Amino acid sequence: MRAGLERVQHPGRMTRAVALSLALVACACRGDLDSADPGRRADAVRARSRGTRDLAVLLVASRDPAPEVRRAAAEALARVPDAAGAEALGGLLLDPDAAVAETAARGLAAMPSVPRARADLLAAYGAAGPAGRRAIAEALEATGVALREAVEREARAEWERNVTALAGDAAARPGAAEEVGASARAEAVQRLLPLVDPNRNRDAALVAGAARGLGEAGDWSARRHLEALLADGGAPLAEAAASALARLGDPAAADALAAAATGAPGRVARAAVDALAALPSAPEVAIALCTVAARTADPDVAARAARGVAAREGECPERPFVARLGRAGSEAAFAALAELPIAPAAAQAVAERAAPLLEPSRADPAVRVAAARLLGRVRVAATAPAVLRRAAAVAARLSAARGAPPPGAQPASLQTRVVDPEREAAELGALLAAAGRLRADGAEALLLPAANDPLPAVRAGVVEGLAALATPAAVAAVEGALADPDLGVRLVAADAVGREGTRGAAALVRALGGAPREPEWLAAIARALGDTGSPEVVAPLAALLDGPAAPDAAAALARLATPAAAAPLAALLDRAEAPARVEAIDALAQLGARDAAPAIAAQLTYDRPDVRAAAARALGKLRYEGASARLEALRSDYYGGVRRAAVEALAKLPAGASKARP
Repeated sequence: MRAGLERVQHPGRMTRAVALSLALVACACRGDLDSADPGRRADAVRARSRGTRDLAVLLVASRDPAPEVRRAAAEALARVPDAAGAEALGGLLLDPDAAVAETAARGLAAMPSVPRARADLLAAYGAAGPAGRRAIAEALEATGVALREAVEREARAEWERNVTALAGDAAARPGAAEEVGASARAEAVQRLLPLVDPNRNRDAALVAGAARGLGEAGDWSARRHLEALLADGGAPLAEAAASALARLGDPAAADALAAAATGAPGRVARAAVDALAALPSAPEVAIALCTVAARTADPDVAARAARGVAAREGECPERPFVARLGRAGSEAAFAALAELPIAPAAAQAVAERAAPLLEPSRADPAVRVAAARLLGRVRVAATAPAVLRRAAAVAARLSAARGAPPPGAQPASLQTRVVDPEREAAELGALLAAAGRLRADGAEALLLPAANDPLPAVRAGVVEGLAALATPAAVAAVEGALADPDLGVRLVAADAVGREGTRGAAALVRALGGAPREPEWLAAIARALGDTGSPEVVAPLAALLDGPAAPDAAAALARLATPAAAAPLAALLDRAEAPARVEAIDALAQLGARDAAPAIAAQLTYDRPDVRAAAARALGKLRYEGASARLEALRSDYYGGVRRAAVEALAKLPAGASKARP
């Protein structure tokens, strides 16, 4: 977001002077300008606006606390085609009410012969709200003024404001450093490099802000400075450096990030591996991720690194991980294997090392849980008896702890007191999930009664196992779990039902209509609806575009790949306070919705740079020639990311890349 942007705000009530002026004018005109009803005041303004002689009435009305009165004043001022009318309309361009600002812009567009009309439009563009910016852009185009002039003027003002803030108040300097870097100017890099050295700059917040700014600047010459900060800057600064390296996008940073991911403390290691996974595709990046997964002792870091390898379809042999099972570092090895693709030829070796670790004498609880989950993943049938045996033992222990041993339980299996029911429940849940995935004999009979277990971790494992069995009774139980009182269980159920395809759509829609409606639950339902691939879920997903699940709903509509999904996404863009605007634009591009291109093009003047950049990328994908003039204007945008997106989009248009400017 642009730092330091101040919008003109109208007062919430009339000042005494304005009220007095209004009363005097009202008395003189014998109208309803002093009515308590805003509608009557607006009608009075329209009725008495007959040019310059009513200018006093219009000026007072333009400051009325009611938007509809100010809008009526703007309409009337447009019929006063001289400098005084233009001056009043210029003040309304920054009105907090979008309709007033749009009316003022249209009024100025109708005054091409009034010199200050053009000047006011250009001056107001950078400070106006989204609707005002769009209206000003249209007004400039109507008067033959290139939007580029307004964009360049905004960029100059933004640069001057941020450079001033960078040299000013200490509290504002870190944010200003980020904004200066986001301009992606060569001068920005020169200003920020001295600030990123903690030996020269003792203000840690400013060092971090400068690092993030260098990442936004996109100049690879900053990489070594950020790598030095990553290695020696301490936890908060190292995290900032990792984030900056991710934004910088230089694959040559892979070695430094891998070193931090394996050798730094937890939070820095996680930031480093996430940054590594965010780098562009390159062989050295995939190798570095595999190296981190194999060397780290942190299961979370190992899982993130392995997930990054899998996402890139990189090679990462299983053998080093399998060799660590049952030894020091088992948890990290299990976490990596849970994310990596395991070749069928390696499944047997994995199962042989993992199965013995189900026994308490061989491994601690966390490793036993990981072993059970891995066995369910590789699905070697010979391990099913061991899984069922251990599941029965844990179930018996939990039942005994509740004072109700299961029928036929042997006393020897109940001798060890349950110390931590939650931990036992996690193990039992993993075992039951594995039993279902292995499709072990008797798995359904074991799982169905446990669907009502009082412990959520057990029920979640049951749902996962039943989903893998996919028998009619199992499917019914999984769909029933969409109403489970525990959110975690419902999340597992939603994921499973989504993978049923069109068959699960109706159950998900029913679940959406029930309570509760936590944001995380709504997001999970949105993702699951998208996974069904059913065109019938367009309407339910469209309803989710108006709340906290909007980003997931937009992505789900894109995955449906049906033309009907475009209409609600395009309609979202027309709403002033629409959530997930960027996600909706990306979804429309993914759908190839050429009919929505004009609605996307309207976002090129939006006041958020991420929206402008997303719109430019989308229009490039859609090859929408109608946006070429505005894309050309964005080549002068303050933000480097917007400029790059505009240039790339122009190159994809049917007319080809834009020509160099004189």
